[in-house]
Amino acid sequence: MMTSSRLQRISLFEGLSEVQLLRLEELCVEEKFAKNQYLFRQGEPSDWLYIILKGRVKLVRHAPNGAATIIEIYSIGDELNAAALVEGKTYSASAKTLTDGIAIKLSHAHFKKMLSEWSIVGSNMMRELGQRYREMVENLSTLAVYSVEGRLCKVMASLARRYGIIGDCRGVIVDLGLTRQDLADISGTTLETAIRTLNRLRTNGLLSWEGKRFFIPDVKALDAVVCPG
Repeated sequence: MMTSSRLQRISLFEGLSEVQLLRLEELCVEEKFAKNQYLFRQGEPSDWLYIILKGRVKLVRHAPNGAATIIEIYSIGDELNAAALVEGKTYSASAKTLTDGIAIKLSHAHFKKMLSEWSIVGSNMMRELGQRYREMVENLSTLAVYSVEGRLCKVMASLARRYGIIGDCRGVIVDLGLTRQDLADISGTTLETAIRTLNRLRTNGLLSWEGKRFFIPDVKALDAVVCPG
C-alpha cells in the first residue's frame, strides 16, 4: 500500500506538504511489475509518469537498424521520462524491467496540473533533469574518448557508486541483474568484445563475478583505468 511517507522520500516530491502528499497519493496508481516486462515502449504516447518504488528498470533506445543502447539504469525513487510527459509527445525510449518490483504512475493530465499548481515539483524536476544532462554528457564523452576496456571500467565504477553495497572481502557488490549483453549495450560494443574485456579485467584483479553479481575490490582503481580509444 502506498503512503505519503514513501512519496516524501522521492526527490521529485521533496518540499511538498503533508496535505499535498495525501492529495498526490489519491492521484497515483500503484503497479506491480515482473522481471523482463515493458512499462512502456519507444514510440508509444507518453501517457504516464512512472516512479520506481521497488526494483530496477533499464531505459533502452532502439535505432532504426534494430540496434539497442541502454541509456540509463533506474532504481528506487527514480522517475522515468518526465520530459516526454511535459512535451506530451511519445516516449523516446523503452523501459524494460530488470527485476520484479513496484512503480507508481501519474497520468499526463494530473502531472501537468501538479506542475502548474505546485511550483516546487517543477523546480525539483529541473534539478533532476540538469543532473541527468551532466551525466549524459559525461557518458557521451566516455564513449567518444575511451577504448572498450576504459568504457566498461567507467560503467562498472559508476554503477558501483550509485547502486553498490558493501560486501565481503571481494569488494563492493553490484547486483543489478545485468547480463553481459546489457553491459555491452551500455558500453557501446559487441557481446563478444564485452566478454573478452570482462575476462581481462578479472585477470587483472579489477573485478570478479558470480552469475550476474559483480564484485569490485577498489572502485577508485577501476574508475582510474585510462585506456584511450
